[in-house]
Amino acid sequence: MNCNNLKQGQILICERCGLELKVVNECGNESCATGCIGEMDCCGEPMKLKE
Repeated sequence: MNCNNLKQGQILICERCGLELKVVNECGNESCATGCIGEMDCCGEPMKLKE
């Protein structure tokens, strides 16, 4: 999951260690958008949206 795609209130989870990250503020400007490349990962694996 790339930070450009995340919305306020969503939670990312690492399926390996259980770390959870909650989106407090969305990426709202071009300087953030250009800095977001690749997947957000933890323990060497991409993080998933918590359902």
